[in-house]
Amino acid sequence: MLRVELLSSTGREYLLSGTQAQSPVLSEEGALVELRGQVSRSDLARPGRPGVIAGRQNYGPIEVDIPFYLHADTGEELERVYREFRQGWRGVSTFRVDADHPLSPLYLDVTTGVLPGVSVDARRRTMVALSVPVFSQEGLFRTSVQYGTGTVTVTNSGDVAVFPKIVATAGGKVTCPSGASFSLPAGASTVDMSPEGLMLEGAFPEGVEPGKSGTWVVPAGARLEWVLQVADPWA
Repeated sequence: MLRVELLSSTGREYLLSGTQAQSPVLSEEGALVELRGQVSRSDLARPGRPGVIAGRQNYGPIEVDIPFYLHADTGEELERVYREFRQGWRGVSTFRVDADHPLSPLYLDVTTGVLPGVSVDARRRTMVALSVPVFSQEGLFRTSVQYGTGTVTVTNSGDVAVFPKIVATAGGKVTCPSGASFSLPAGASTVDMSPEGLMLEGAFPEGVEPGKSGTWVVPAGARLEWVLQVADPWA
């Protein structure tokens, strides 16, 4: 199974893996093969011995040019499709991939730099190609937001550590997987458990490594939210 959609920043949706009857914008064959996590490793040489000591995998941003195929029955209609498609890249767009991955559907948020200039008068054509340089600073596909209340177990079947957020409408005690606990502030609050996002005195970052599980206990009026991230959304 393979279904790939592009959700533009203006709210328009294109079925890139469809047919001409289903979508005015399609991706060319093989156009999406590089739309995946870009991994590097921090391996260490083994002095005097063959091979390396395997290091941690790191994922950088995704930067790739993707050619799109735009079509319509008339030149006037293609001019509109072409204009709307270009306008849709002024903000954050999202690829939605529904493939054979067990976590499907998976999402990738992307932006673009300056698009190539217009090379043809779309009103004189019924088909035109446009290559878009897409950029994902996150560099990984994500699931939709998952959440739970009370005692919540997060099982990480993704490729990188998961750091949940706690969204609360009132204060209360939170117990983390390590057994450490802290108090939520009174009133509405959001507590990000990641090292770069946690800004609550008395709380320490905690996450769940790939292949592991962790259990949080959150008070009434609060819920735990998280997403899983994967490098390869296709299988």
